[in-house]
Amino acid sequence: MGCERNLFFAAALMCGYIGFNLGLARGKFLVLLAAAAAWAAVSFGLRMMGKADPYMSAVFQRATAYSSKPFQIQFDIPARNQLGTRPNPNPKKRWD
Repeated sequence: MGCERNLFFAAALMCGYIGFNLGLARGKFLVLLAAAAAWAAVSFGLRMMGKADPYMSAVFQRATAYSSKPFQIQFDIPARNQLGTRPNPNPKKRWD
């Protein structure tokens, strides 16, 4: 299908559970249709993600494994030197 197998089957399993167990078994066909539409949208998104970077989920897992705040911005520490003053906002570049 053009995406990672684990993510595809996880999305199919979740949408299948929602569609059949919560929709078809209880006679709510709109829930079944919503689950089918969600599966189509998720599989399309996974296919686009697979085209952009085939190892995106592995890179995400590795990046979040070593961080203390995995779902927050990592660069929220203010830039200060040891004396507590802010550095020059316009430093002279080496290639100028």
